[in-house]
Amino acid sequence: RIAQVIGIRPQDIEEYERIHADVWPEVLKAISDSNIRNYTIFLKEPENILFAYWEYHGSNFDADMKKMALVPMKVSRGRRRGRT
Repeated sequence: RIAQVIGIRPQDIEEYERIHADVWPEVLKAISDSNIRNYTIFLKEPENILFAYWEYHGSNFDADMKKMALVPMKVSRGRRRGRT
């Protein structure tokens, strides 16, 4: 089990909520392919703190996290090129 606490600036909350309201299928697939399960993020206001929780079910954490780290760049590039 992994937990993270991350601060978010008040001016970024609206954008954060917009992005996370409709997560791209590529991101959801990458999370699953990286052996991550039960990924949940909570926003605590007015403190503006994100609490994330997830469970790792793989056998090579470092390799899976390296794969996962590439996903935002791949998805972002594809979206800029007009792919949906």
